[in-house]
Amino acid sequence: MKIITINSKGGVGKSTTSMQIIAPFLYQLNGKQKVKFAELDDENQDSTTFSGSDLIEAQQIQITGTDLDSKLLDLIIDNDNIIIDVGGNKTTTFVIESLSNTGIINALDLIVIPLGDGEQDASNAIKLYNWIRELNNDIKIIFALSRIDPSMDLEMQFFDFFGDKQGRIDDRPGLIDKINLADQNIIKVRNSDIIKYSRAFGITAYELSEIDIIEVKEKMKQALTKKEKKDDPRIKKLAYRQTVLNKAADYRQTVLEPAFEVLRTLV
Repeated sequence: MKIITINSKGGVGKSTTSMQIIAPFLYQLNGKQKVKFAELDDENQDSTTFSGSDLIEAQQIQITGTDLDSKLLDLIIDNDNIIIDVGGNKTTTFVIESLSNTGIINALDLIVIPLGDGEQDASNAIKLYNWIRELNNDIKIIFALSRIDPSMDLEMQFFDFFGDKQGRIDDRPGLIDKINLADQNIIKVRNSDIIKYSRAFGITAYELSEIDIIEVKEKMKQALTKKEKKDDPRIKKLAYRQTVLNKAADYRQTVLEPAFEVLRTLV
């Protein structure tokens, strides 16, 4: 499975979507074997944060001064299971042009287009979608709605993308209406502290959710039963760890598993 995550707009959650959603999904699909994770970006090397992850074999690739055609050709042809996380701005243009020039776009299985709730985010996502469809009409595409606020109505938060279907303001159509019905595939990536915590641990939220919380709870129980518990430094550490693991379990249930279910329908 060859998957690329891309949007010319910066700050739309490309790296989070690639590492926290697509990487564990492809890892599961690959029989829980490591998958290649290539980060094409001159400015951001986010994958280095996850040096402790057992899901991926990461590679950071500079765009400037690189024979991009050859590099992409080698990456996509030589790896059966790969995620390519593409930087924004001109990097997106260079990569799409290279995929087009070499024809290697036809070897991709899925293109993931993340977007935030801003007007420019949605506009850039649709422009990219149309560009991809001009090059290849068969490749699977999915949109990842990033930084979802669970306290808000989803269609109101992503007003420019969905439009005013409820007639609350001005009945305007959404940019999603410009997408072929078969391509209106969406995964929802909500805000969560677990993203920050996973970066601190150097592994993904998925991997944190795999840690046995029962053992942590048992250690906490033992620490609390000791007479000298007031001065036991383990208690705060265990409490923090238990909080993180609970958040990871919740994230897996409410974000990862629903996203995996949608992704499975496309592969």
